[in-house]
Amino acid sequence: MIGGPRCLAGLDIGSTSTTAVVVELGPGWETTPERVRVLGVGVAHTEGVRNRNVTHIEAATESVREALRDAEDMAGLEAGVVYAGVAGDHIDVGSSSGVVAVSGDEVDQGDLDRVHEVARAIVIPPDRELLHAIPQDYMVDGQAGIQDPRGMEATRLESEVCVVTAGTPACQNMRKAIDRAGYRTEELVFSPLATSLAVLTDDARQAGVVLLEIGGAATEMMVYRDGRLHLVATLPWGGVTVTNDIVKGLGIPLADAEDLKRSRGNASTRGVEADETLEIAGPTPGRTREVSRELLAHIIEQRLDEMFGLVYEALEEKQLLGALPGGVVLTGGGASLEGIVELAQTVFNMPVTLGQPGAGLDGVVEATRDPRLSTAVGLAMYGQMRAQETGGGLAQRTFSRLTGWLRDFF
Repeated sequence: MIGGPRCLAGLDIGSTSTTAVVVELGPGWETTPERVRVLGVGVAHTEGVRNRNVTHIEAATESVREALRDAEDMAGLEAGVVYAGVAGDHIDVGSSSGVVAVSGDEVDQGDLDRVHEVARAIVIPPDRELLHAIPQDYMVDGQAGIQDPRGMEATRLESEVCVVTAGTPACQNMRKAIDRAGYRTEELVFSPLATSLAVLTDDARQAGVVLLEIGGAATEMMVYRDGRLHLVATLPWGGVTVTNDIVKGLGIPLADAEDLKRSRGNASTRGVEADETLEIAGPTPGRTREVSRELLAHIIEQRLDEMFGLVYEALEEKQLLGALPGGVVLTGGGASLEGIVELAQTVFNMPVTLGQPGAGLDGVVEATRDPRLSTAVGLAMYGQMRAQETGGGLAQRTFSRLTGWLRDFF
């Protein structure tokens, strides 16, 4: 590796693939361009991870090492630190509130700092750790719905924060795998929040939008409205679930089913011709047989329709269906299937788009235009924002506009 600007990496250790994105930092971590400059991207097959939890340290370590080294080779630089995503059924999202008396005639930054500190002063069990405490809303002298109370005349300030905690064993195992690969974990970040940073705009979060990240083992759902995080949920189904259905439906090996899904799969039977056929492995070695491509599409469509139906029911239960002008944004490796946007539009009856990184990026941008990389890109963007928090100047103002909704307090 050659010398040059210091770099950091965003690392997403998924259930099926591990992705890494290296971005540039200015000298001394104190200056940065207005746009995030991507220098390298790496993708490796994940081993030793199940349902986003590390189950085999050495195997997971090798996946981390391969992805990060590939990204560094493309960049020609070494990543100084790693911001890694964490998700899974050990994550808990809750809320907490705090109240303080305003120190002067009007609310200032010091009052905000104090009310945030009070709101996040909750008891964390020894087997859990705090990842984030994200401001959601403020109340000034009983008036609710205040987004920024600074400068307002008041005597009493209240704040509600979204609290995200994770299981300590899962976090420790992830840090250990990264450490054994030869890298330092600067921070663990709730993966869906990082994904949001990469593929959602502030306008979409303000208007109301659903983010569906279809991973290998699970699908993460996040709903934003009025700039606030309204709903977080995990479906225990993902891309691997669809692949397993193909295995059962066509009677072929798992690896063949995955390749077939990616190369010839379609999420809608309306997107294929009835007379199209596929050649797949036969009942004995060396033999092949033909099946209808429409059958493959039917298998995929049935499972995705069921998954989207569960999301629809969750939105309906929370009375959010008519309050999301931003529609649905699909991302993650499972969102790359042909026809998936059209299927989702049919189920949700609202605008659906494919979310992929690119906005706000410079450098090797084309290498990031893959839904699989959304989380890793968001982690790198988050890491750069965190590195600049004390830098001041134009850079800090730029990232404040970009990530004010994701400002953490530690």
